[in-house]
Order: sequence, then C-alpha cells, then structure tokens
Amino acid sequence: MAPSDPLKTLEDIVRDAAEIGTRWGRKRDELSLDEKSVGQFASNADLEIEHAIRTALTEAFPGQAIIGEELGGELREHQSGWAIDPIDGTSNFVLGLPIWGISVGFIDKGVSTIGAISLPDLGLLLSAETGGGLRLNGSPATTVRAHKSVKLIALGENDFEPGPVTDNRAQSFRDQGFAVVRYRCAVFSLVMSALGRLGGYVEQGCGLWDIAAADIICREAGMDVTTASIAPGRYAVDARWPTDTSD
Repeated sequence: MAPSDPLKTLEDIVRDAAEIGTRWGRKRDELSLDEKSVGQFASNADLEIEHAIRTALTEAFPGQAIIGEELGGELREHQSGWAIDPIDGTSNFVLGLPIWGISVGFIDKGVSTIGAISLPDLGLLLSAETGGGLRLNGSPATTVRAHKSVKLIALGENDFEPGPVTDNRAQSFRDQGFAVVRYRCAVFSLVMSALGRLGGYVEQGCGLWDIAAADIICREAGMDVTTASIAPGRYAVDARWPTDTSD
C-alpha cells in the first residue's frame, strides 16, 4: 500500500540518507575508492547510502522498479520506477568540498513526477511533485530571481563527451554574455538553479539518476527544462530560467 503522502515519505528517506553521508564526511580517512573511469569514483559511502535508500523505497513503495548509479537496475523508456544517485559529486565529497548531493526521483513512463535532492553539507533539501510547487526543507518555497542582469550558468562535464566539446559550449555561452562555472556535480548545480542562484545548467551525457529528481524540482520552481535520451543510459539536460527582458 502506497503512503498517504508520498512526497513527505520521500523527503524522510532522503533525510536519513543524508545523515549517513554526513557521518561518512566526518571520517573521510576511512573511505575506500573505486575509479570507475577517469575522474569518476565510487566509494563505500556511495554504496551504503544506495543500499539504505533502496531498502527504504522497497518498504515504502513495494513492487516499484529501482535503478541506481552504483547497484544497477533498469528503467526502459516506457517503464516507471525510482532512480537513485547516492552521492553525486563523489570527488568533491572525498576531498571535503560541500558541493555534493543525494538525489532520488520517480520516473513515470519517461516523465519525472516526484523527487528530492539533499545537499547535506549546506543543510538544504529540495523536493517537488507534479503540481505541488517547490519545497525547501519540507515547506513551500518561493524562488527569488534576484539580480537577473547577472548572467551565470553552470555546465556539466563527464566521460561521455570530449573535453574540447564542453569547452566549446562554455565559450558559446561566454559569447552570449554569460559567466560559466563547472562544479562537477549536476544535482548541486540544478538545486542552485532551482533556488534562483544560477541562471541554469546544461550537460550532455549524464545518467538518469542525475536528472530524475532535478527535472521535476526545476520545473516546479518555474524553470524551462528539457531532458532527452541521447545514447543508451545517457541523457541531456538543459534547465534554464525563462528569458525576462522586463528589467
């Protein structure tokens, strides 16, 4: 039987996962790392967090499919289920930078409909469900797009797309008057965008778990969001605030 308030249940699950991440953050010397590809790491913290989230989701939402960055699974194009990123920004996490996050989102036949992202070191939990608006730390949030004249956009880079291609994309945004930042953490960048602290985020080649929660969160915040499958297991995301020339 599904919970009476799925979003609150999801928020609680992600809060508990964030506590695990915070505990690991206090004992980083005990982390063990696996380099999955150049610059892409998984740690024992990633694995513990994903195990915990999977267990909690299975108990709260029995029978629903689950896919995670570290422990696998499958969600085909017209299937529904949960997508988990236990730690996005593992390199940042291991180095003690606060730019990392935990993301859990539900995909309903290709459409993100409910999600929650925690940035534990910053004390932020963003969540949303279709038609419910943006929530911040469990309460309704109002996004304030201050200083719209400051054009700042974040870009992602990964092992799917060659560096020169992402460099060219960065230059194209600079040519449009943007300052460009790259935090190497999609969910951090998308949360900051949803909060109005960035003008948007663009990445080619991320995983479904990177955008499953952020898609609905950014849309409920009022952003224009486009996501698309561009290769098996790889996705493009372009989330930006609508152009406003009224200032």
